[in-house]
Amino acid sequence: MAWTIDDAVVSKTLKDAKIHILEVSFRLGHLAPKIRIRLFRYPGDKEIYFEQSHFMKSPEQPDVHLPEMKSDSNEAYALTHAVEGLTHPYEQAVKQGHEASEAWLIANEDF
Repeated sequence: MAWTIDDAVVSKTLKDAKIHILEVSFRLGHLAPKIRIRLFRYPGDKEIYFEQSHFMKSPEQPDVHLPEMKSDSNEAYALTHAVEGLTHPYEQAVKQGHEASEAWLIANEDF
């Protein structure tokens, strides 16, 4: 009998178990697509990881912006890493005079 959430998903039969903590959704500026960020942890691990539905590639960036950090020990900080990885390049491009475009949002195929 499982006594904790972790116990419930620890089995030789289960692979790649993730325990989802929360999901946040928002729109970036005036862009229509809704962006979603999920926070999760792995069974037995206290580290909080995130995955996001979209990445950013503004005209100011040579490549798609991938967050430098994919986790943190704190839920709020993990979410902040994900959000700032989208908002900072967006705000920088708009500040440089570019008109925001939905083409800047690149769907995460693994989400």
